[in-house]
This record gives sequence, structure tokens and C-alpha cells, in this order.
Amino acid sequence: MGLHGYVGYLPMPRATQDVDVMVPHNQKKKAIKAITSRWPGLEKEEFEPVVRFYDPGELDRDGNKVPVIDLMLPWAPFQETILKEHVLIDAATGARYPTAEAAIVAKYAAMVSPSRKLAKKEQDASDLRKLILANHMDYDISRIQSLAGQVWEGGSEEILRFINCALNEKPFPV
Repeated sequence: MGLHGYVGYLPMPRATQDVDVMVPHNQKKKAIKAITSRWPGLEKEEFEPVVRFYDPGELDRDGNKVPVIDLMLPWAPFQETILKEHVLIDAATGARYPTAEAAIVAKYAAMVSPSRKLAKKEQDASDLRKLILANHMDYDISRIQSLAGQVWEGGSEEILRFINCALNEKPFPV
């Protein structure tokens, strides 16, 4: 669930290099089949929490393959909850999107992750601030707190501090 999943909640779109899609574990094979059927030229690599698809013609400046689609599987309780309780379905297309609450918590989780690289955390912080500001009249704070509490033990309290910082133009407490 990357930028393509929550870009509609941002006040202005931004570019991204790849598409991240999260599916339940029981939909993994179906999702892989859908991607490989639609884009048979993509190379596939399977890891524990993600299946990466690469365009063989797309390399970074060091000659490494660049993922174009990441098929992500939930690895944490909050992600399982997002897939079960925080999805909107577009009536015209059947496309599934996260709720604003889910988008906010997913960005928060990425930002506070101890294993995330600093440059990515800085982008996460910018995205999180924009998500909060653009949607603060529409989201359900109790749903955000409930989800954030599944990110880590103190998440439901910490997310309130992050929201307060965003709404009051203060730096995030990280």
C-alpha cells in the first residue's frame, strides 16, 4: 500500500517510481497470476513479506534492477486490520483503496520504523503531514488511534502527538 493507494488523500500528487499493492496472504497466488498475465515480461523475485516485479530494461545508475511493482503481504497486525476493516471499493472499477485513517497510520508506521532509511522517513514525514492536513475534517480519530495502537504499544498515544504537530505546524517528535 504505497503512494498509489493514498495519493487521492494528498492535496497535490507526487511522483513515485514503483507501485506497491498489499494483498491478504490467501490472495497472493491470484495476485501474482494477475500481474504476470498482464505484464509477462516482468521478472519476479519472491521474498518473505513481498513479491517484487522488475522491468528487465530498467536499471538504476549502478546497474541494479529497479522494482516496478511490489506485491506486499501483511507482516503486522495493523496491516491485517487495514485489509479487513479499512478498505473502500470503487463502485465503477472494483478497485480497492485504503481509508484515510489507514493511509495516515501506514505512513506513521513507516516513519517510526527502526529499519527504515532516513531519506525514506523524511519523505514519509512529508506525506504524513500532508495526509493529516488535507483530511483532518474527515477522518475518525478513534479509528486512527485503534490502528496506530497495533503498530506498537504506545502508538495510539503517539499518533495524537503527530497529528497535533501537523495541525500546529510543528516538527514531528522523531
